[in-house]
Amino acid sequence: MKPDGPAEQAGEQVDNAAAATANAAENAADATADAAGDAADATADAAQDAANAADNAADSAMEAADSAAESADQAVDNAEATVESADEAEVAEGTPVEGQIFEQSPDTFLASTLLDADVVNSADEKIGDVRDMVLTADGTVEGVVIGVGGFLGIGEKEVAIELSALSISEDENGDLNFMLNATEEELKAAPEFRDADEMENDREATAAAPATGTGGMGTGAGTTTTAPSN
Repeated sequence: MKPDGPAEQAGEQVDNAAAATANAAENAADATADAAGDAADATADAAQDAANAADNAADSAMEAADSAAESADQAVDNAEATVESADEAEVAEGTPVEGQIFEQSPDTFLASTLLDADVVNSADEKIGDVRDMVLTADGTVEGVVIGVGGFLGIGEKEVAIELSALSISEDENGDLNFMLNATEEELKAAPEFRDADEMENDREATAAAPATGTGGMGTGAGTTTTAPSN
């Protein structure tokens, strides 16, 4: 066999180089295709994972919202039940209140029976009638206001007497009356009782009036002036 010449050897080398280049290009194309496929798969997997996470988050949020709505509904139901219970609750008949008095004791009197009661003297003569009562802050009756003179309350004078100077009794009709050791003339001559409103009106009138020289004598507010007992 005749050996190849230089030209033939060069051609073989060119063919071999072309074949190697083609193989390299094919290998590179295959590697690029594989890498692109892997990247596409990874991107698809990441997108699916993200979609799944979003679905899970949405489901969790929906469950939390449903739970909150159920809790709110339960709270409303509880509040309505409480209101209904309060509305339905009634005080049992016969339940006493604090400080209640059930019966009048024999040594007490009702104000309604004492007002307008007759005031008599030791000779059983009517000298006036009870028009009002003077009470202290603790509810003690300090005295009674007696109307004396006049007719049917017209033109009568009011005189206040300490309770200790009076005694309470019943007449033959069972009506209560007060007994005072005085005559009608003595009551008519006694100083008239002035209540707090009258005293305040007098003070306002005095303050509004122009000064007329030396000042006069006044009566202090809120005091009860009594005469000594005989």
